[in-house]
Amino acid sequence: MFSLQTMVLAGALSAYSTPPPSLRAAYEAEPELGRFHLELKDSLKLALNATLLGVLPRR
Repeated sequence: MFSLQTMVLAGALSAYSTPPPSLRAAYEAEPELGRFHLELKDSLKLALNATLLGVLPRR
């Protein structure tokens, strides 16, 4: 199940990590929009950690 989640997350996040030219132009025109850009490696790591370990704080 975890492997399936990994593939689904990687596929979904890859669409956000490689923005189309129009979105890249928007990032250049409005640098504040850059905070919405997701790096695939970082986002996938965060999502998989949340999937595997949960999102509740640990002591």
